[in-house]
Amino acid sequence: MDRRTFNKLAGLAGMSALVGPVGTAQAQSTFNTGKEGRKLWNRYFLGTAYYPEWWEPSEWEVDFRKMQELGINTVRMGEFAWAIYEPSPGKFEFDWMDRAIALANHHGIDAILGTPTASVPPWLYQSHPDVLTGDVIGPYTYGGRKGYCTSSPSYQAACERIVTALAEHYGHHPGVIGWQLDNEPGFPFEAFDPDSERAFRVWLQKRYGTLDALNRDWNGAFWSNQYTAWSQIHFPKNSAEGGWQPAITLAYRQFFSDSFLNHLRRQAVILRKAMKDQFISTNWPSPTWSVDVFAAATEFLDATAWDNYVIAPGVSGFQNQYISGFNDDFSRCAGPHQRFFCAEQIAYVPANAVDEGLRLQAYINLAHGSHGHLYFEWRRPLAGNEQFRPSFIQAFDGSIPAKPIFEQIGREFARLGPRLAEAVTRADIALLYNFDNEWSQGFGSIGPKGRPYNSEEGRYYRGIKVLQRNVDVVPVSVDFSGYTLIVAPNLHLVDDATVTRLQAFVSRGGILVLNYRAGTQKMDVSMRRVLPPGPFAEMAGVTAEANEVDFIEYPVLEKAGFGISLSRSDTVFRPRTILESLTLHGAESIATFRGGRMTGRPAITRNRHGQGWVFYVGTDCAEDDFYEALARAVGTTGKLSPLIAAPYGVEVVSRDDAEATYYFLLNLTETAHSDIALPKPMDDLVAERTGLTKVSLGPLEVAVLTTPKAAQFLNAR
Repeated sequence: MDRRTFNKLAGLAGMSALVGPVGTAQAQSTFNTGKEGRKLWNRYFLGTAYYPEWWEPSEWEVDFRKMQELGINTVRMGEFAWAIYEPSPGKFEFDWMDRAIALANHHGIDAILGTPTASVPPWLYQSHPDVLTGDVIGPYTYGGRKGYCTSSPSYQAACERIVTALAEHYGHHPGVIGWQLDNEPGFPFEAFDPDSERAFRVWLQKRYGTLDALNRDWNGAFWSNQYTAWSQIHFPKNSAEGGWQPAITLAYRQFFSDSFLNHLRRQAVILRKAMKDQFISTNWPSPTWSVDVFAAATEFLDATAWDNYVIAPGVSGFQNQYISGFNDDFSRCAGPHQRFFCAEQIAYVPANAVDEGLRLQAYINLAHGSHGHLYFEWRRPLAGNEQFRPSFIQAFDGSIPAKPIFEQIGREFARLGPRLAEAVTRADIALLYNFDNEWSQGFGSIGPKGRPYNSEEGRYYRGIKVLQRNVDVVPVSVDFSGYTLIVAPNLHLVDDATVTRLQAFVSRGGILVLNYRAGTQKMDVSMRRVLPPGPFAEMAGVTAEANEVDFIEYPVLEKAGFGISLSRSDTVFRPRTILESLTLHGAESIATFRGGRMTGRPAITRNRHGQGWVFYVGTDCAEDDFYEALARAVGTTGKLSPLIAAPYGVEVVSRDDAEATYYFLLNLTETAHSDIALPKPMDDLVAERTGLTKVSLGPLEVAVLTTPKAAQFLNAR
């Protein structure tokens, strides 16, 4: 049984599935293709998070009325209300939420309810301290939020009870349109406690079958780490010199992901049995962290959502706004059916930014296919750990600082949201994202320092955007046949089947971009006995010597005078952490190193293979310009022209439905651009102007352009 199949079965039946009979309940989405599904998704969710339990009921009416005036149609509530819902074991109080939902509905606002399992009530911890896990310091004590133990039978039973009660009470409520499972699952990134350790051993037994197999994959002969009993396996949370074996690190992260998937799946099963005309989602803090978002979307979610806290436009380089686009595209491709939204989004800008940035960020979501965004939050609490966090409402005088912008967003999205509800994104460029590689190489603050996998993926994504085309962010299992260009950064771990599929993709005419250490490891983290790029060497026409330069920090490389120079360019880029010594075997060099003995050595190569091309990048860089220059070279080779040629700093993406193609021009900069030529007469759905042959964009301004087919829509208003 493979890991994903076992994971699914374990989640359906609870932890007993690990050692006993497997249940038969299914969490698979059922509404997506039916009439109810279309009804739920024929709008744009413009919403906010609201916590009625914080405020006097007399204030609810005022809040919901103000929301309605801004055009808000959705509110998320209840994700931290476990102690209010269930003040003592088995005693439930829902009247207060009934009244809040009724008031919201009265003002035209639908509710998304969060299952409140992210923060356990005091009585539960008092009776069962095992409901909390721990980190390397030790067990968590009560206070704060999250930190729950997904492997604790006590926690699982309590979750089942509260989710069942909520499902039975609200599963058919006409004013509740959806559910959010838990809150930002998978964070914090560690779960070290006795229940989790026992579950980890059972997970390993199911995966490896025998200790001989485990010792072989974990290379137990190294440092004499050979196990003779499953009970000898512990979390090496404070290991001596050398730290965790790479295979153990990967296995732990896979187990951690599976544990959270099972936690969420158990809730989805309960809700699916009781609900009608509602959807199930969760709010990933980022889709690139500690849980396999692709698996969740495939197996039990109806939509993917993420929490968008990207810095306001104008505060830093415009490329930072591509972080939103990357996470949007990732969530869209996770789907299912390209259905995603932002469950939390910044409702304010800092003092050194302009409110118009809020509108631009809303349009970035819409452009990438989002079905909505919910601002965090309507009112900040008057006490507690987030009392100084800005929100819609000023805590001091009840004013809404960015009210004109929010009113504009409300008007425009009420008009454009339904129009674009059936429009999908079609891309011929794919960025491959693989969680096994992420967990092996590290992400954020977890794992090896210097080259987190998700950071390098982000750099390549930002570079690709200079081509002004749509980009899919997809797993390695995706069908490659629909793409012209596949970019696969840090594909160190790869199986033979994926190699074969990529070889076929290139032979048929596709373009593949690989970088340092590609193909050097098998999926168990063991090394292949070949030079980089391993099984890709023949198609790439290049090999890298084993004695690469790896200084970890680019200031060291800069001080040593190292640089990267692309052909026919005077710009010299700074290597960040890697310089591979490349030997050409038919490939041509399109960039070379400068500095010391590396001067003149290839840094980036291009090779013709079959009808396609393979680019190999034997370095990395600290500058966005480097990845943009690389993308332009790749785009020129593949003759990838922009969807609409626009000035630098203007993002261009498109969506399609049965009637038209919609082009989004998003000025991510504070520089105005005049008279951008259009390839044919178009209509601007934002400005409500028809027959345009050129368009101008002010600072942080947007245009949504389409063909004259959409004139019927404009004239019908």
